[in-house]
Amino acid sequence: MTDVIIEHADACRASGHTPSHAFAAPPPETEEPARLVGEIFKRLSGCQSTYGEASFIRIARAVLVALGKAALEESELQARRLRERTVPSRNDVRVSATAHRMDFDTWDPGERD
Repeated sequence: MTDVIIEHADACRASGHTPSHAFAAPPPETEEPARLVGEIFKRLSGCQSTYGEASFIRIARAVLVALGKAALEESELQARRLRERTVPSRNDVRVSATAHRMDFDTWDPGERD
């Protein structure tokens, strides 16, 4: 009886063929967002053709989780920076909508002396 290999990655391993590790390479050194997004799609496409559909679905889900985690960390970082920037200094004048208001100048130009 022969074993049935369902996963493409398992078939590659069984045949002795090991896929390249270009998928795990560090991102390109660029400040261009379009280049980085293109690299993501290039690697995802390569994963689909190398590992097969079932593995590709797991990889795509992991990418989405990583993207969500990175976006959450970035939003927390920006919120922390905003909070630090808006903290009043001890030397700042404090203004409040509910502060006690007093009229120090009681002189009314319409009044006659």
